[in-house]
Amino acid sequence: MPDPNPLLGSLLALLGALGLLAGVVLLRFPAALHRALAAFPRSKWPGWILTAICVSWVAWVISHAALGRFEGVKPLIPVLAILGFAAIVCFLDELLAPRALGGLLLLVANPMLHGVRWADSPWRFVVVLIAYAWVIAGCALMLHPWLFRRMAGKFLSKAGWVQAAGWGKLLAGAVLLAAGLWHLR
Repeated sequence: MPDPNPLLGSLLALLGALGLLAGVVLLRFPAALHRALAAFPRSKWPGWILTAICVSWVAWVISHAALGRFEGVKPLIPVLAILGFAAIVCFLDELLAPRALGGLLLLVANPMLHGVRWADSPWRFVVVLIAYAWVIAGCALMLHPWLFRRMAGKFLSKAGWVQAAGWGKLLAGAVLLAAGLWHLR
């Protein structure tokens, strides 16, 4: 198993860089962000792309899992993944993009938690909190995809909130990036 402390540092640096990027987008392009968030729930291609990523990831996890008496199913996993993707985009096409985003948030949280499980730094709790926040958001989006539009509408309804969130993301991203770089030294 790799040393968890450099993994923690890399993860903190990555989360910090993503936070800085999100802060810049929030502050620099609020009108484009408003259009993108308004169009996202009913967008066909982002939903299909995110669904393909999620289905591929789940197929990879299942193909590498110990299935016991169902090991004979493993050769069928690629075919089942394609059929599953087709069924999802055909029958769950209503608000597919937020559902798929929720699934991706759920999938990303697992390696984050696994990577920092044995780290001996208090910064691991920051990663754990972010991962569990993503799990809660992912569950909410998968079960109630209309929440995306409602929350985005409330968030974008006041220009001050977008600017405050942008500055908050920049500050949090800088702190996480600094903590990650400190762990990697």
